[in-house]
Amino acid sequence: MGTSKLRILILFIAGSFSLINCQNKKMEQKYSWLGTVSAPMEYPMEVYKGGIIADDFTYSFDAIWGTQNTGWGNEGGTMSVETRQMDIPNKLEFTWYSLVENTFYTGKWDLDKEKIKGLFEKGFIDQDNGKQTTYTNFIVGLAPKGKVVLWINGPGNQKEVGVFQAHDTIITQEKAYDNAKYMLKEGFAERMLKDPSYETFKPETRAKIEKEGYPAPDIYEVYREKFNWKPTVILPEGSEWIDFGFNNYNGEQENLFGETLTGDTYKNRAVPKFCGFYWRDKNKNRYAVWVDAFDEKEIFELFHQLGKEKNIDLVIKVNADNTGASLSLKNEKEELPIKNSKVRFSRKIE
Repeated sequence: MGTSKLRILILFIAGSFSLINCQNKKMEQKYSWLGTVSAPMEYPMEVYKGGIIADDFTYSFDAIWGTQNTGWGNEGGTMSVETRQMDIPNKLEFTWYSLVENTFYTGKWDLDKEKIKGLFEKGFIDQDNGKQTTYTNFIVGLAPKGKVVLWINGPGNQKEVGVFQAHDTIITQEKAYDNAKYMLKEGFAERMLKDPSYETFKPETRAKIEKEGYPAPDIYEVYREKFNWKPTVILPEGSEWIDFGFNNYNGEQENLFGETLTGDTYKNRAVPKFCGFYWRDKNKNRYAVWVDAFDEKEIFELFHQLGKEKNIDLVIKVNADNTGASLSLKNEKEELPIKNSKVRFSRKIE
């Protein structure tokens, strides 16, 4: 083969590969998503700058987001953007000021794009309309000691998609951009934490801090511990279990109904923090039960007592007129009562 023909062949092959790569890139599914910030109620964080980054789009954060402490895993506000469809994000960058620790943290991390893609593609059924939908928000969780968790969120569903470690950094008045200089003013953090007029904390959160101090900084890693469990609801004879929604201490959420409820099996899940469900009696009257809060110390001790080797049922047994319920954790060998949860019961729902 002549030199000129060989060159042409090489150029043709290279061009073909380039065309295929471009076509693959164009064919990659885009999704509509926004971002927000979460931080523990007891550990308010001041956003300095950040971004959830895709090849064709960056959802940016800066000081306009202000102080964030909506509760671990809970959504903050979101800001609308003109872009309607974006690539799947592949990087996260974030810098923030931890008021309690009086420390700035910063970091840049690669995201597990394939994991995120799988969640977007799988999606879930929206219970409100019965239609297939998918996730719409990313939540950047900022914890003490520079821990960062990224969740993906949609109606009734939230999954952890990444856990990262930031490092402390120094930002001075001279270095800070204009809109963020307020963070560096003398006494800013102390005023935000100590002066009730700033309303940084809800009254009950402030009272808890004054009584018990701040939570141990490593508790947010403890919250990620998982056990093999599923919910089990025992109802009066002839009744129907409609659904079961729950939030876990690690910030994840699930909403089970229809096939996801009847087909639910033991899964590796974090310890539940809240749960609620609807049921219908034999006369088709509908009721609701909400476990507004488990006692954190008790529920973790009970899960640990049953261990990770055996399947665990979270059992809720409801009485006939929906005025009371007993709660327990159970494996094949023993059943342990849950004594200190806060439970609410609805009247008959018309």
